[in-house]
Amino acid sequence: MTKQDALSRDRGNQPLWVWIMVLTAHAGRCVYCDERQSETLEHEAPLASEAGRDIWWNLVPACDRCNGWKHKKSASEWAFDMKMHHAHPKVGFARHALPLQAVEGIKERIAQVQREIQGAARRTWFERHYGDVKTPRLRFEKHEEVERCTKKLQGYSYPPWESTEAGQSETTCMRILCCGYHQKDSTLEFVTLPKADRRDLERMAYARGLWTGDLIGALLKAALDEWRQSRPAEGNPQGGAKLPLSPQS
Repeated sequence: MTKQDALSRDRGNQPLWVWIMVLTAHAGRCVYCDERQSETLEHEAPLASEAGRDIWWNLVPACDRCNGWKHKKSASEWAFDMKMHHAHPKVGFARHALPLQAVEGIKERIAQVQREIQGAARRTWFERHYGDVKTPRLRFEKHEEVERCTKKLQGYSYPPWESTEAGQSETTCMRILCCGYHQKDSTLEFVTLPKADRRDLERMAYARGLWTGDLIGALLKAALDEWRQSRPAEGNPQGGAKLPLSPQS
């Protein structure tokens, strides 16, 4: 096996949770042009270089166009060539070049995206939620999973991995915003609400730092406590016959 074969042998074999984790970073936009939707896992340090590795910490979200234009260059090399192209367009430093404003922001965007992807809480959330899901063979199927996850995340008031944990687990997500029902002695119930009330409920939960289910539970507990206190005694202190319970009690 050649050195290049060793560097490239795992290309494209990333699990589904890594695809989703990377492509949802940077609000789902390409880190290079900062405009198009992310479509592929791009190696910031190319596999053709010494630093290149096909592992999550070397991956950034990119569109297919930028991925093709960057080719086997590192992000810093490609950005430098594009800057030289804008300064000396006739010399031919780059065959394709992004607008200069986009080029000048590449370094900062990559650093920001890498901090986002390398965040332990965020990374663990994606692995816990999608680590056991079989990775689709076709790329468009992976994109469908990314789209489903994006819609799911948009339904939360804030990133679920930023919420507190209901307990400790090595395999299961315990974040209260998304998986609070895993906490001890809890049960999962469903309520039907108008959309406007649902949105206000989520805002209320966010303001109180609670999972929506915990907020509903707290509100119901207060109502239950009031109901219990208002109920007639089931038996009198003198040991007389128990009072019958009415359907309204």
